[in-house]
Amino acid sequence: MSVERSLSRRQFLRASAFTTVGLALAACAAPAAPVSAPAATSGEAAPAATAAPVAAEKVTIRFHARIGQQEDTLYDMQMPKFMEENPNIEIVKESFPGAEFNTKMSTMMAGGTLGDVMWSALGGSTIQFAYAQNQVAGISDLVASEGIDLSQWYEGCLNAITLEGNLLGLPFKSHPGLAIVYYNQNILDEAGVAYPTAATTLAEQVEIAKAATKKEGDRITQFGYLPGTDWKSHVTIFRAFGTELINEDGTVFQLNSELGMQAINHLYDFFHTHQVSPTPDQILGSGNEMWISGVLGLVQGGTSTSVTGGAIGDKFKWMVAPNAVGPAGVGGSDFEVDAYCVTTATEHAPEAFKWVQYLCSKDSGIQLGLIGGTVGGRPDVYNAPELLAFPFRQVFKEVMDNAMASRIIANWRQTEAQNTFAQLMQPLWAGEEQPTQEFIDSVTEQVQAIMDLPKP
Repeated sequence: MSVERSLSRRQFLRASAFTTVGLALAACAAPAAPVSAPAATSGEAAPAATAAPVAAEKVTIRFHARIGQQEDTLYDMQMPKFMEENPNIEIVKESFPGAEFNTKMSTMMAGGTLGDVMWSALGGSTIQFAYAQNQVAGISDLVASEGIDLSQWYEGCLNAITLEGNLLGLPFKSHPGLAIVYYNQNILDEAGVAYPTAATTLAEQVEIAKAATKKEGDRITQFGYLPGTDWKSHVTIFRAFGTELINEDGTVFQLNSELGMQAINHLYDFFHTHQVSPTPDQILGSGNEMWISGVLGLVQGGTSTSVTGGAIGDKFKWMVAPNAVGPAGVGGSDFEVDAYCVTTATEHAPEAFKWVQYLCSKDSGIQLGLIGGTVGGRPDVYNAPELLAFPFRQVFKEVMDNAMASRIIANWRQTEAQNTFAQLMQPLWAGEEQPTQEFIDSVTEQVQAIMDLPKP
Protein backbone atom coordinates (compact mmCIF):
# COMPACT_ATOMS: atom_id res chain seq x y z
CA MET A 1 0.00 0.00 0.00
CA SER A 2 1.45 3.38 -0.97
CA VAL A 3 1.92 5.94 1.80
CA GLU A 4 0.34 9.35 1.34
CA ARG A 5 3.16 11.92 1.26
CA SER A 6 1.26 15.16 0.68
CA LEU A 7 -2.00 16.93 1.25
CA SER A 8 -5.09 15.10 0.09
CA ARG A 9 -6.84 16.26 -3.09
CA ARG A 10 -9.69 17.67 -1.00
CA GLN A 11 -7.24 19.63 1.16
CA PHE A 12 -5.41 21.03 -1.86
CA LEU A 13 -8.58 22.03 -3.68
CA ARG A 14 -9.63 23.82 -0.53
CA ALA A 15 -6.23 25.51 -0.31
CA SER A 16 -6.29 26.70 -3.92
CA ALA A 17 -9.69 28.35 -3.39
CA PHE A 18 -7.98 31.01 -1.29
CA THR A 19 -6.50 34.11 -2.81
CA THR A 20 -4.57 34.75 0.41
CA VAL A 21 -3.31 31.84 2.53
CA GLY A 22 -5.16 31.62 5.77
CA LEU A 23 -8.46 33.32 4.90
CA ALA A 24 -11.21 31.24 6.45
CA LEU A 25 -14.04 29.90 4.35
CA ALA A 26 -17.47 31.21 5.25
CA ALA A 27 -19.44 28.62 7.16
CA CYS A 28 -21.82 26.54 5.09
CA ALA A 29 -25.14 27.34 6.70
CA ALA A 30 -28.77 27.82 5.77
CA PRO A 31 -29.60 31.32 4.48
CA ALA A 32 -30.33 33.79 7.26
CA ALA A 33 -33.94 34.71 7.86
CA PRO A 34 -34.81 38.00 6.15
CA VAL A 35 -35.01 41.11 8.30
CA SER A 36 -38.54 42.51 8.42
CA ALA A 37 -38.85 45.60 6.27
CA PRO A 38 -40.60 48.69 7.57
CA ALA A 39 -44.13 49.07 6.32
CA ALA A 40 -44.36 51.07 3.09
CA THR A 41 -46.22 54.32 3.17
CA SER A 42 -48.75 55.14 0.54
CA GLY A 43 -47.09 55.60 -2.84
CA GLU A 44 -43.70 54.15 -1.77
CA ALA A 45 -42.17 50.89 -2.89
CA ALA A 46 -41.30 48.52 -0.09
CA PRO A 47 -37.51 48.28 0.46
CA ALA A 48 -35.88 44.98 -0.44
CA ALA A 49 -35.24 42.61 2.46
CA THR A 50 -31.54 42.33 3.46
CA ALA A 51 -29.77 39.32 4.92
CA ALA A 52 -27.84 39.55 8.18
CA PRO A 53 -24.05 39.29 7.63
CA VAL A 54 -22.60 35.80 8.16
CA ALA A 55 -19.62 35.74 10.52
CA ALA A 56 -16.47 34.11 9.17
CA GLU A 57 -15.72 30.68 10.55
CA LYS A 58 -13.01 30.81 13.23
CA VAL A 59 -10.38 28.15 12.75
CA THR A 60 -8.21 26.71 15.52
CA ILE A 61 -4.67 25.73 14.55
CA ARG A 62 -2.86 23.45 17.00
CA PHE A 63 0.90 23.52 16.62
CA HIS A 64 3.36 21.17 18.26
CA ALA A 65 6.56 22.88 19.39
CA ARG A 66 9.77 21.64 20.93
CA ILE A 67 10.36 23.22 24.34
CA GLY A 68 13.21 25.74 24.34
CA GLN A 69 13.77 29.04 26.10
CA GLN A 70 14.58 30.94 22.92
CA GLU A 71 11.73 29.40 20.94
CA ASP A 72 9.14 29.77 23.71
CA THR A 73 10.03 33.44 24.09
CA LEU A 74 9.47 33.90 20.35
CA TYR A 75 6.11 32.09 20.40
CA ASP A 76 4.90 34.28 23.25
CA MET A 77 5.79 37.32 21.16
CA GLN A 78 4.46 36.18 17.79
CA MET A 79 1.25 34.35 18.64
CA PRO A 80 -0.69 37.43 19.86
CA LYS A 81 0.53 39.47 16.87
CA PHE A 82 -0.49 36.80 14.40
CA MET A 83 -3.95 36.37 15.92
CA GLU A 84 -4.51 40.12 15.96
CA GLU A 85 -3.64 40.26 12.26
CA ASN A 86 -5.74 37.15 11.56
CA PRO A 87 -8.77 37.33 13.87
CA ASN A 88 -10.36 34.30 12.19
CA ILE A 89 -7.46 32.04 13.27
CA GLU A 90 -6.76 30.92 16.82
CA ILE A 91 -3.30 29.48 17.53
CA VAL A 92 -2.95 26.89 20.29
CA LYS A 93 0.59 25.85 21.27
CA GLU A 94 1.35 22.36 22.58
CA SER A 95 5.00 21.99 23.64
CA PHE A 96 7.04 18.85 24.28
CA PRO A 97 10.65 18.18 25.36
CA GLY A 98 12.98 17.41 22.47
CA ALA A 99 13.84 13.95 23.83
CA GLU A 100 10.16 12.98 23.81
CA PHE A 101 9.08 14.76 20.66
CA ASN A 102 9.16 11.90 18.14
CA THR A 103 7.36 9.57 20.54
CA LYS A 104 4.67 12.16 21.28
CA MET A 105 4.04 12.80 17.58
CA SER A 106 3.79 9.08 16.85
CA THR A 107 1.37 8.56 19.73
CA MET A 108 -0.89 11.40 18.59
CA MET A 109 -0.74 10.23 14.99
CA ALA A 110 -1.79 6.72 16.01
CA GLY A 111 -4.57 8.08 18.21
CA GLY A 112 -5.94 10.48 15.60
CA THR A 113 -5.11 13.57 17.70
CA LEU A 114 -2.20 15.04 15.70
CA GLY A 115 -2.59 18.79 15.25
CA ASP A 116 -2.08 21.04 12.25
CA VAL A 117 1.51 22.28 12.39
CA MET A 118 4.60 20.65 13.90
CA TRP A 119 8.25 21.42 14.55
CA SER A 120 10.83 19.19 12.96
CA ALA A 121 14.57 19.24 12.23
CA LEU A 122 17.35 17.72 10.20
CA GLY A 123 19.26 16.93 13.40
CA GLY A 124 18.91 13.32 14.44
CA SER A 125 17.00 12.72 11.16
CA THR A 126 13.90 14.03 12.98
CA ILE A 127 12.20 15.22 9.81
CA GLN A 128 13.04 11.97 8.02
CA PHE A 129 11.39 10.04 10.86
CA ALA A 130 8.29 12.26 10.65
CA TYR A 131 8.16 11.69 6.89
CA ALA A 132 8.54 7.94 7.28
CA GLN A 133 5.65 7.97 9.78
CA ASN A 134 3.51 10.01 7.33
CA GLN A 135 3.15 12.84 9.86
CA VAL A 136 4.24 15.76 7.65
CA ALA A 137 2.78 16.76 4.31
CA GLY A 138 4.60 17.97 1.24
CA ILE A 139 3.92 21.69 0.81
CA SER A 140 4.91 22.21 -2.84
CA ASP A 141 1.26 22.62 -3.89
CA LEU A 142 0.67 25.24 -1.20
CA VAL A 143 3.87 27.05 -2.16
CA ALA A 144 2.85 27.08 -5.81
CA SER A 145 -0.77 28.11 -5.20
CA GLU A 146 0.35 31.05 -3.07
CA GLY A 147 3.26 32.06 -5.29
CA ILE A 148 5.76 31.80 -2.42
CA ASP A 149 9.28 32.89 -3.36
CA LEU A 150 11.49 30.13 -1.96
CA SER A 151 14.64 32.18 -2.56
CA GLN A 152 13.81 33.93 0.74
CA TRP A 153 15.46 30.93 2.48
CA TYR A 154 18.92 29.44 2.03
CA GLU A 155 18.87 26.88 -0.76
CA GLY A 156 20.94 24.50 1.37
CA CYS A 157 18.26 24.62 4.08
CA LEU A 158 15.49 23.86 1.61
CA ASN A 159 17.47 20.99 0.08
CA ALA A 160 18.04 19.53 3.54
CA ILE A 161 14.30 19.27 4.22
CA THR A 162 13.32 18.02 0.78
CA LEU A 163 12.86 14.23 0.71
CA GLU A 164 12.08 12.16 -2.36
CA GLY A 165 11.16 15.36 -4.19
CA ASN A 166 8.83 16.58 -1.43
CA LEU A 167 9.52 19.91 0.29
CA LEU A 168 8.34 19.14 3.82
CA GLY A 169 8.31 22.55 5.45
CA LEU A 170 9.95 25.96 5.64
CA PRO A 171 13.22 26.68 7.50
CA PHE A 172 12.52 28.07 10.95
CA LYS A 173 16.07 28.22 12.33
CA SER A 174 19.36 27.38 10.69
CA HIS A 175 23.11 27.47 11.26
CA PRO A 176 26.27 26.18 9.56
CA GLY A 177 26.93 23.32 11.98
CA LEU A 178 29.85 23.08 14.39
CA ALA A 179 31.77 25.52 12.23
CA ILE A 180 32.67 28.18 14.80
CA VAL A 181 35.63 28.57 17.15
CA TYR A 182 35.01 30.74 20.22
CA TYR A 183 38.09 32.28 21.80
CA ASN A 184 38.86 33.98 25.11
CA GLN A 185 40.60 37.23 24.21
CA ASN A 186 41.98 37.70 27.73
CA ILE A 187 43.72 34.32 27.67
CA LEU A 188 45.19 34.86 24.19
CA ASP A 189 46.35 38.36 25.12
CA GLU A 190 48.11 36.99 28.19
CA ALA A 191 49.69 34.23 26.08
CA GLY A 192 50.91 36.80 23.57
CA VAL A 193 49.37 35.10 20.53
CA ALA A 194 47.28 36.53 17.72
CA TYR A 195 43.54 35.90 17.62
CA PRO A 196 42.37 33.23 15.15
CA THR A 197 40.92 34.45 11.85
CA ALA A 198 39.27 32.93 8.79
CA ALA A 199 42.80 32.25 7.46
CA THR A 200 44.11 30.41 10.54
CA THR A 201 45.34 26.92 9.63
CA LEU A 202 45.04 23.75 11.68
CA ALA A 203 48.78 23.85 12.39
CA GLU A 204 48.54 27.46 13.60
CA GLN A 205 45.57 26.55 15.77
CA VAL A 206 47.68 23.89 17.49
CA GLU A 207 50.31 26.51 18.34
CA ILE A 208 47.67 28.91 19.70
CA ALA A 209 46.25 26.12 21.86
CA LYS A 210 49.69 25.23 23.20
CA ALA A 211 50.39 28.85 24.14
CA ALA A 212 47.00 29.15 25.88
CA THR A 213 47.50 26.02 28.01
CA LYS A 214 48.68 26.43 31.62
CA LYS A 215 50.04 23.88 34.07
CA GLU A 216 50.73 23.83 37.78
CA GLY A 217 53.12 20.94 38.22
CA ASP A 218 51.55 17.97 36.47
CA ARG A 219 48.06 19.44 36.65
CA ILE A 220 46.60 21.42 33.75
CA THR A 221 44.70 24.43 35.09
CA GLN A 222 43.84 26.06 31.76
CA PHE A 223 43.25 24.23 28.50
CA GLY A 224 44.10 25.72 25.14
CA TYR A 225 41.31 24.19 23.04
CA LEU A 226 38.27 21.95 23.38
CA PRO A 227 37.32 20.50 19.97
CA GLY A 228 34.09 18.61 19.45
CA THR A 229 34.33 14.83 19.21
CA ASP A 230 30.78 13.90 18.22
CA TRP A 231 29.46 12.97 14.77
CA LYS A 232 28.91 16.56 13.64
CA SER A 233 32.38 17.60 14.76
CA HIS A 234 33.84 14.79 12.67
CA VAL A 235 31.84 16.04 9.69
CA THR A 236 33.70 19.37 9.89
CA ILE A 237 37.22 18.02 10.52
CA PHE A 238 36.82 15.39 7.78
CA ARG A 239 35.85 18.12 5.34
CA ALA A 240 38.84 20.19 6.44
CA PHE A 241 41.03 17.21 5.44
CA GLY A 242 39.23 16.84 2.10
CA THR A 243 36.95 13.89 2.72
CA GLU A 244 33.47 13.05 4.02
CA LEU A 245 32.30 11.04 7.01
CA ILE A 246 29.66 9.36 4.82
CA ASN A 247 29.50 9.04 1.06
CA GLU A 248 27.22 11.17 -1.12
CA ASP A 249 24.23 8.83 -1.12
CA GLY A 250 24.54 8.16 2.63
CA THR A 251 25.14 4.42 2.38
CA VAL A 252 28.83 4.09 3.33
CA PHE A 253 30.55 5.11 6.58
CA GLN A 254 34.01 6.39 5.64
CA LEU A 255 35.59 6.75 9.08
CA ASN A 256 38.53 4.49 8.24
CA SER A 257 39.46 6.12 4.93
CA GLU A 258 43.03 7.34 4.51
CA LEU A 259 42.12 11.02 4.92
CA GLY A 260 39.68 10.11 7.68
CA MET A 261 42.48 8.49 9.64
CA GLN A 262 44.54 11.68 9.29
CA ALA A 263 41.63 13.74 10.65
CA ILE A 264 41.13 11.39 13.61
CA ASN A 265 44.82 11.45 14.48
CA HIS A 266 44.74 15.25 14.39
CA LEU A 267 41.90 15.27 16.95
CA TYR A 268 43.58 12.61 19.08
CA ASP A 269 46.77 14.66 19.24
CA PHE A 270 44.96 17.59 20.88
CA PHE A 271 44.05 15.36 23.82
CA HIS A 272 47.04 13.07 24.21
CA THR A 273 50.06 14.26 22.21
CA HIS A 274 49.85 18.02 22.73
CA GLN A 275 47.78 17.70 25.92
CA VAL A 276 45.96 20.98 25.30
CA SER A 277 42.40 19.56 25.45
CA PRO A 278 40.55 18.18 28.49
CA THR A 279 39.92 14.45 28.36
CA PRO A 280 36.47 13.22 29.48
CA ASP A 281 37.62 12.81 33.09
CA GLN A 282 39.10 16.33 33.09
CA ILE A 283 35.94 18.07 31.96
CA LEU A 284 34.34 19.88 34.86
CA GLY A 285 30.58 19.92 34.41
CA SER A 286 30.35 20.44 30.65
CA GLY A 287 32.34 22.07 27.89
CA ASN A 288 30.06 25.11 28.00
CA GLU A 289 30.49 25.42 31.75
CA MET A 290 34.27 25.31 31.39
CA TRP A 291 34.08 27.96 28.67
CA ILE A 292 31.92 30.21 30.83
CA SER A 293 34.25 29.76 33.81
CA GLY A 294 37.18 31.04 31.75
CA VAL A 295 39.48 27.98 31.74
CA LEU A 296 39.38 27.37 27.97
CA GLY A 297 41.34 29.42 25.46
CA LEU A 298 39.29 28.18 22.51
CA VAL A 299 36.25 25.94 22.09
CA GLN A 300 34.49 24.58 19.00
CA GLY A 301 30.76 25.23 18.84
CA GLY A 302 27.77 26.29 16.82
CA THR A 303 25.96 29.60 16.66
CA SER A 304 23.86 28.62 19.70
CA THR A 305 26.98 28.71 21.89
CA SER A 306 26.73 32.50 21.68
CA VAL A 307 24.01 32.41 24.35
CA THR A 308 26.79 31.77 26.87
CA GLY A 309 27.66 35.44 26.52
CA GLY A 310 24.95 36.28 29.02
CA ALA A 311 26.50 34.01 31.65
CA ILE A 312 30.03 35.23 30.87
CA GLY A 313 29.08 38.85 31.40
CA ASP A 314 32.22 40.88 32.08
CA LYS A 315 34.38 37.94 33.24
CA PHE A 316 36.35 38.08 30.01
CA LYS A 317 36.16 39.31 26.43
CA TRP A 318 35.36 36.79 23.73
CA MET A 319 34.98 36.62 19.98
CA VAL A 320 34.58 34.00 17.27
CA ALA A 321 36.30 32.81 14.10
CA PRO A 322 35.51 30.12 11.54
CA ASN A 323 36.97 26.64 12.03
CA ALA A 324 40.68 26.47 11.27
CA VAL A 325 41.49 25.75 7.63
CA GLY A 326 42.68 22.24 6.81
CA PRO A 327 44.59 20.74 3.86
CA ALA A 328 41.41 20.97 1.74
CA GLY A 329 41.35 24.76 2.12
CA VAL A 330 38.17 24.85 4.24
CA GLY A 331 37.34 24.63 7.91
CA GLY A 332 34.32 22.42 7.42
CA SER A 333 30.63 23.20 7.93
CA ASP A 334 27.18 21.87 7.06
CA PHE A 335 23.67 23.26 6.84
CA GLU A 336 21.64 22.47 9.94
CA VAL A 337 17.97 23.40 9.91
CA ASP A 338 14.88 23.31 12.10
CA ALA A 339 11.62 23.50 10.18
CA TYR A 340 7.92 23.97 10.67
CA CYS A 341 5.66 21.66 8.73
CA VAL A 342 2.00 21.24 7.87
CA THR A 343 0.77 17.87 9.11
CA THR A 344 -1.04 15.26 7.06
CA ALA A 345 -3.82 15.34 9.68
CA THR A 346 -4.85 18.96 9.27
CA GLU A 347 -8.28 19.91 7.97
CA HIS A 348 -7.16 23.54 7.69
CA ALA A 349 -4.15 23.46 5.40
CA PRO A 350 -4.29 27.12 4.24
CA GLU A 351 -4.52 28.48 7.78
CA ALA A 352 -1.85 26.07 9.00
CA PHE A 353 0.48 27.13 6.20
CA LYS A 354 -0.08 30.78 6.99
CA TRP A 355 1.15 30.15 10.56
CA VAL A 356 4.16 28.24 9.18
CA GLN A 357 5.02 31.23 7.00
CA TYR A 358 4.73 33.57 9.99
CA LEU A 359 7.05 31.43 12.11
CA CYS A 360 9.57 31.28 9.26
CA SER A 361 9.37 34.94 8.29
CA LYS A 362 12.12 37.55 8.31
CA ASP A 363 10.64 39.16 11.40
CA SER A 364 10.55 35.90 13.36
CA GLY A 365 14.08 35.04 12.26
CA ILE A 366 15.45 38.38 13.45
CA GLN A 367 13.58 38.18 16.74
CA LEU A 368 15.19 34.78 17.40
CA GLY A 369 18.57 36.45 17.08
CA LEU A 370 17.66 39.36 19.32
CA ILE A 371 16.45 36.90 21.95
CA GLY A 372 19.82 35.18 21.60
CA GLY A 373 21.09 32.09 19.81
CA THR A 374 20.44 30.63 16.37
CA VAL A 375 18.46 32.76 13.91
CA GLY A 376 16.11 32.08 11.02
CA GLY A 377 17.35 30.24 7.93
CA ARG A 378 17.18 33.23 5.60
CA PRO A 379 19.84 35.47 3.99
CA ASP A 380 17.80 38.56 4.88
CA VAL A 381 17.96 37.51 8.54
CA TYR A 382 21.70 36.80 8.58
CA ASN A 383 22.17 40.16 6.80
CA ALA A 384 19.83 42.11 9.09
CA PRO A 385 21.51 45.28 10.47
CA GLU A 386 19.91 44.63 13.87
CA LEU A 387 21.89 41.40 14.13
CA LEU A 388 25.09 42.49 12.39
CA ALA A 389 25.42 45.13 15.09
CA PHE A 390 26.82 42.22 17.14
CA PRO A 391 30.36 41.60 15.78
CA PHE A 392 30.23 37.83 16.28
CA ARG A 393 27.17 37.62 14.02
CA GLN A 394 29.20 39.07 11.16
CA VAL A 395 31.37 35.95 11.34
CA PHE A 396 28.26 33.74 11.57
CA LYS A 397 26.94 35.34 8.36
CA GLU A 398 30.18 34.76 6.45
CA VAL A 399 30.29 31.10 7.47
CA MET A 400 26.58 30.59 6.77
CA ASP A 401 26.85 32.14 3.32
CA ASN A 402 29.46 29.49 2.46
CA ALA A 403 28.06 26.53 4.39
CA MET A 404 28.47 23.09 2.87
CA ALA A 405 25.58 20.75 2.10
CA SER A 406 24.26 18.42 4.79
CA ARG A 407 24.42 14.65 4.53
CA ILE A 408 22.10 12.24 6.34
CA ILE A 409 22.52 8.47 6.27
CA ALA A 410 20.29 6.85 3.68
CA ASN A 411 18.23 4.70 6.04
CA TRP A 412 17.48 7.73 8.27
CA ARG A 413 18.75 5.98 11.42
CA GLN A 414 20.88 9.03 12.18
CA THR A 415 20.30 9.19 15.94
CA GLU A 416 21.06 5.49 16.39
CA ALA A 417 24.25 5.79 14.36
CA GLN A 418 25.39 8.96 16.11
CA ASN A 419 24.83 7.56 19.60
CA THR A 420 26.65 4.34 18.77
CA PHE A 421 29.53 6.28 17.23
CA ALA A 422 29.91 8.50 20.33
CA GLN A 423 29.95 5.47 22.63
CA LEU A 424 32.46 3.52 20.55
CA MET A 425 34.85 6.49 20.18
CA GLN A 426 34.80 7.49 23.85
CA PRO A 427 37.75 5.22 24.82
CA LEU A 428 39.87 7.04 22.23
CA TRP A 429 39.40 10.47 23.83
CA ALA A 430 39.79 8.97 27.32
CA GLY A 431 43.19 7.55 26.36
CA GLU A 432 42.08 3.93 26.77
CA GLU A 433 42.52 3.26 23.04
CA GLN A 434 44.74 4.64 20.30
CA PRO A 435 43.70 5.55 16.74
CA THR A 436 45.08 2.35 15.23
CA GLN A 437 43.70 1.03 11.96
CA GLU A 438 42.32 -1.98 13.83
CA PHE A 439 40.39 0.17 16.33
CA ILE A 440 38.97 2.54 13.70
CA ASP A 441 38.08 -0.38 11.42
CA SER A 442 36.09 -1.92 14.28
CA VAL A 443 34.16 1.32 14.91
CA THR A 444 33.54 1.66 11.18
CA GLU A 445 32.11 -1.85 10.89
CA GLN A 446 29.75 -1.41 13.83
CA VAL A 447 28.34 1.91 12.59
CA GLN A 448 28.10 0.54 9.05
CA ALA A 449 25.97 -2.31 10.40
CA ILE A 450 23.44 0.28 11.58
CA MET A 451 23.54 2.07 8.22
CA ASP A 452 22.79 -1.25 6.49
CA LEU A 453 19.50 -1.72 8.36
CA PRO A 454 16.18 -0.95 6.61
CA LYS A 455 14.48 2.40 7.06
CA PRO A 456 12.35 2.71 10.22
